[in-house]
Amino acid sequence: MLPQRALLRALPQVVCLAMLCCVPSATVPARASPSTYRVVDAMPTFWQYWEQAQGLEQAEQVRLFREQVVAAHPALYTAEVLGFDAKQPFEAELARRYPKYWQWVSPHFDTMRRLSEELRQKLPFYEARFRQTFPDLNYTGEIYFLNSLGAFDGATRQVKGRTALLFGVDVIAAIYGPTADAESFFDHELFHIYQEQFSDLGTEDTVAGALWHEGLATYVAQALNPGVSERMVFGLPEEMPARARALLPKLAAELRVKLDSKSPEDYQAFFLGNSPRQDIPARSGYFVGYLVARELARTRPLAELAHLHGSELRTAMEEALRQME
Repeated sequence: MLPQRALLRALPQVVCLAMLCCVPSATVPARASPSTYRVVDAMPTFWQYWEQAQGLEQAEQVRLFREQVVAAHPALYTAEVLGFDAKQPFEAELARRYPKYWQWVSPHFDTMRRLSEELRQKLPFYEARFRQTFPDLNYTGEIYFLNSLGAFDGATRQVKGRTALLFGVDVIAAIYGPTADAESFFDHELFHIYQEQFSDLGTEDTVAGALWHEGLATYVAQALNPGVSERMVFGLPEEMPARARALLPKLAAELRVKLDSKSPEDYQAFFLGNSPRQDIPARSGYFVGYLVARELARTRPLAELAHLHGSELRTAMEEALRQME
């Protein structure tokens, strides 16, 4: 079985979020209608922690992180949410991972602060614009902003027994750099939540499901944010789109043959950054899926694309891949 997933314009009639104050956490309704989700911002807790931790030895930083951040948000800082080894004590895993995390993320703290503020303050505008295209969005869960200790940029996870949308502000900053665009990233991840309302029965665990799920979300993020950088759309590795373009006939042919595959190895080869294959670029499924969605968008509006499923979707995907071969 394929693994589960692992960002302005002022608009009329926007119901704005109250400003999240700098307290250990804040929870506010995003909209009163047509559906309401809650925003839980764990970043103020992190910044309060960092005011005390900066300059300390790493062992002390780890201790304070556990006492202040983990203790304030125990549902977020678990092995299941962060991908830690569940067989090891969480404290031991935190101490083991912290040095590598610190080396990777600490140079990006300025970008983290900017993104933390942008996501917090401008979320209602992002959502209102998203609903202009997808008015039937019906999500009543939680959206979390947190320091993910390097675990993810955006992800859906089970938190408190419910599917939640999580934004790892640290990884967004580290991957996408100083020009990281919070709005396009939010669009990509919120669209994944929207897609779950119209799951394509029978393909969720196949390469076809992943190709459409990730490709369409990538296309939506680009379509709703014209001019956004290619790096922001596709992430790392930065050279992936150029390499994938050069290998497009090969990639399209292999993906077409493997559309029904449920092999974790096939998923890893095309959708994960740690692919062992050297003949194709890691995460190239995002690029090919994006091209498939773009091709189908020539004759269908975005809202209609989001509802495509079954044999119609499968036939259209297969034809789009054939044209790329």
